Amino acid sequence: MRTVIIDDENSVRETTKMFLELYAKDIEIVDECASVAEGYESLCRNKPDLVLLDVEMPDGTGFDLLAKFEKLNFSVIFITGHNDFAIRAFKFSAVDYLLKPLDPEDLINALERARQLKDHEIDRFNLMAKINKDDSGKLPERIVLSDVDNLYMVETKDIIRCKSEGNYTYFYLSDGSEILISRTLKEYDEMFSGSHFFRTHQSHLINLNYFSRYNKKEGGFIVMKDGSEVPLAVRKKENLFNLIKSIG
Repeated sequence: MRTVIIDDENSVRETTKMFLELYAKDIEIVDECASVAEGYESLCRNKPDLVLLDVEMPDGTGFDLLAKFEKLNFSVIFITGHNDFAIRAFKFSAVDYLLKPLDPEDLINALERARQLKDHEIDRFNLMAKINKDDSGKLPERIVLSDVDNLYMVETKDIIRCKSEGNYTYFYLSDGSEILISRTLKEYDEMFSGSHFFRTHQSHLINLNYFSRYNKKEGGFIVMKDGSEVPLAVRKKENLFNLIKSIG
């Protein structure tokens, strides 16, 4: 994969290159840059498959750089010393978000996910559109989910509900399939906030478009259109009922 490294710290660029040379023989480093301006010029010129991108640089952020492109034709792995933007980067469907000092195993795993994207020719997301959607509160049309063996492009309208299992989250889709992701439900709750998704319980997040009815028996629970039953916390009832009425 043709790769560009964009980071204002020379030591980080050197470490990243060393790891790539040791553990990723298929990676061709076509350029390295130290700023948003240099990065933009390089990406336009080199048209890489993959960008290893810092978040905070002297002349702006990695998000500022991506916002300059109407459409992205490359995958992005963020590498940064700050975790403040982790949720945002994940929301914008970056392949991964790695913290400095860089762990070679984390990098290897992230590169494998990037290869899967390339091998399966999955459309790259328009991150600029997602940044704008983030400001407007609209739901992203698609998200990338990855488990141990596969990487999926999922239409958010096809998500019926999500269920927390510790630090993992089950996705239940309209075609009857289930996907187990090694991320917390909290991250998806933040991703889908301001849309037709509702956190009914500490461990459950539902798509209200698949809400069928509320059964008052046995303390009360939600029945989804696929027949699944979801608990509803007492403190959530009023907000849910008001939201359903507003949608109806």
